[in-house]
Amino acid sequence: MSFTDKQEALVNSSYEAFKQNLSGYSVFFYTVILEKAPAAKGLFSFLKDSAGVQDSPQLQAHAEKVFGLVRDSASQLRATGGVVLGDAALGAIHIQKGVVDPHFVV
Repeated sequence: MSFTDKQEALVNSSYEAFKQNLSGYSVFFYTVILEKAPAAKGLFSFLKDSAGVQDSPQLQAHAEKVFGLVRDSASQLRATGGVVLGDAALGAIHIQKGVVDPHFVV
């Protein structure tokens, strides 16, 4: 699979727009996830003991990392046709929680 220059540009512009309101979009993103899959709350350490999604630095940092990875992955897909994650620890919690998709290479 590969991305075109236009697709990569769309991901990059979306990421830049997201960064303009990181707090608001982070809350919205995780609110939607939990509305669709309430059991997913336990997968996020920063949400586990809260009543709901709050505007927290941990949530914002996590959201920025997730969307940054999407942006970086789009660049890699366009350049090489694949994605290689540079952080060996990335995904360790996903594995511990049993969230491993067939496409998730560890």
